[in-house]
Amino acid sequence: MVTHLYIYPIKSLGAVSVSKAIMENEGLRGDRRFMLVDMEGKFITQRTRPELTRFTLTESMNGYLVKDAVTGLEKVLHLEPVVGEYISVEIWDDQFQAREVMDGWSLWFSEALAQQVKLVRITKEKPREMKAKYQTGIAKNTSFADSLPLLVVTTGSYIALEHKLQGPVDRLRFRPNIVVSATVPFEEDTWSEIKIGEVSLSGAKPCARCSLVNVDPTSGESDKKTLKTLASFRTMNQKVYFGQQFVPISIGEIHVGMEVQIIRSQDAIY
Repeated sequence: MVTHLYIYPIKSLGAVSVSKAIMENEGLRGDRRFMLVDMEGKFITQRTRPELTRFTLTESMNGYLVKDAVTGLEKVLHLEPVVGEYISVEIWDDQFQAREVMDGWSLWFSEALAQQVKLVRITKEKPREMKAKYQTGIAKNTSFADSLPLLVVTTGSYIALEHKLQGPVDRLRFRPNIVVSATVPFEEDTWSEIKIGEVSLSGAKPCARCSLVNVDPTSGESDKKTLKTLASFRTMNQKVYFGQQFVPISIGEIHVGMEVQIIRSQDAIY
C-alpha cells in the first residue's frame, strides 16, 4: 500500500507531501520541474549547499508558496509562471536548455543565497531525454531529477536502516516520491513492474546514494553517519544503494492508501 507521496517542485529544495498526485510521462505532476542554477548553468544542490533546506514549500491555490525560514520572506511560485529566454543548463552529464522563470525569482533566490543564481523551468519543447535503455512506450523524457523521474522506497528498507543506526531516520533524507508499506527490507529492488490503480511503472534501476542523505532535511545540518551506516551493508561495486528508480508505463492518478500490485519481479542486484 502507498503510505506517502512526495513531490519536490524545485530541485533540492523542500518536499511537498500530497495525498494524491497525477502521474505524467515525466513523473509526478509538479515534481522537479524547477531548478536553481549558477551563472554557468550548473545545477545547485544540497550536496554542496545544505542550507537550501531553509526553503520550504506548501501548496497554494495557484502553485506553491515558497518560504525562506531564515528571513521569513514568502513568494508564490505559479505552476505555469511567466518564463524568459532559454538558457543552457547542466545536470551531471546532461546538457540541455530550460527557460528562466521571470517575476523576480532569480533575484529573490540570489539575495537569499548571497550568490547569483537563476531559477529555471523545464519545458516540453526542449525536454531532457532519458537514456534509451530506460525509456518506455510513453516515457522518453525525465524531469530535473538526478536521473530517472521516480524514486520508490519501502517502509521495510527504512526500518532496516533504522535498526543499523539504532534510531529513527527522516525518510526525506532520501527524497522518495512514493513510499510503500512492506515488511521485507529492500523488496523494491526486485520490482521490475508494479501497478498502482491504473498507473503502471517500470523498475529501471536501483538508486545509488551520495552525501546528500547526510543532510538533515529540516535543519540543514550534515554529518557522515547516515551514508556511512548505509554503506556498511548496502555497498556493491563501490556504490551505496537505497531505493529503486522507476519510469512510467501508463499515466493516471494515484493516492495514498492505494494497493501496489507486483506485476513482474527480477533478481535484486545486491
